[in-house]
Parts: sequence; C-alpha cells; structure tokens
Amino acid sequence: MRVTLSSTIAGGVRARPAVFTPNGDGVNDETAVTYSILHLLAPSPVAVEVLDLAGRRVRRLRQQQAISGRYTVWWDGRDANGDLVLPGVYLVAVEIAADGGTERRVGQVAVAY
Repeated sequence: MRVTLSSTIAGGVRARPAVFTPNGDGVNDETAVTYSILHLLAPSPVAVEVLDLAGRRVRRLRQQQAISGRYTVWWDGRDANGDLVLPGVYLVAVEIAADGGTERRVGQVAVAY
C-alpha cells in the first residue's frame, strides 16, 4: 500500500511569483511552482502540468515517481514547443496517483509582459 487509509496525499500548489514576466530581462523571468505530497509510503506517479483556462495542456513540467515531501519545479513561461505563451492566467495542476485513486490539486499563475 502506498498511502494510509482516508488520508489526503496532495497538498497545496503555489506559484511564486504569482505574476511573472518571461521577457528575458532577468527579472521575474520564471516562476517557482511548489507542491506537497503527503502520506505516501512508496514512490507513486506524479505529474505537474500547466493548463490554459479551458483545461488544455500547455506544457508538462514534470512526470516522475515521488514520495512524501515538498517539491519545486520552475516554469519559464514557454509551451511544449518552446514558444512563449500569451499573457494571461494559467493553471498549474499536480496529479498524484496512489492505491486509493488519483488526487489533483490546482493553483494559478499569471503571465504578463
């Protein structure tokens, strides 16, 4: 078993800065997405993705096996093709699969120029 019974395995998702400007000037060009995994007793699949407001994947930031802990992944404001995204609000989804099912937590981040 990978998770204790009746426990939450996905903690909060937060992007800092919450608004960033990936314009190459060296100031706020990336955002740090932090998330927590709770109560996992063995490595489980974790995916971190950036989505547009319609729920379409813009970019997968991470896909790996992970255990309980606090994690950070950086986003540079680029899509899966390496192009800068349009200004706007984006969702950052963390999905964790465990024996009891899949949990998903979503945060938000804004790109401005």
